[in-house]
Amino acid sequence: MDELTEASSEFLKLLSDPYKLEIIKFLKNGEKTSKEIEDALNISQSYTSQLLKQLQKANIIFHKRNGSIKQYFIKSYNIFRLISAINSIVIELRKDKFQRLIDSDNIEKLK
Repeated sequence: MDELTEASSEFLKLLSDPYKLEIIKFLKNGEKTSKEIEDALNISQSYTSQLLKQLQKANIIFHKRNGSIKQYFIKSYNIFRLISAINSIVIELRKDKFQRLIDSDNIEKLK
């Protein structure tokens, strides 16, 4: 197996955690602190910290310090194109489950 295929597989595995996807989607609206992320997702501080470290290690997010507070943000907005493409494929393959969203033209909820 070539190196790019392996790296792509590892990247997709990283994104397989729904909380990581929720963090990414939450950061689409701008920089957030870990506390804002923790509160929005209703998860513990330690789990939030663990997820943020994994996303940083994968170069999906970065942080900057504002005094003692870290502000997290998306490194490359291409990640949203990838998530949108995945959502489109999932909708296409599972039309029966998502038909009500398709009918209401409310696909944005899944992006």
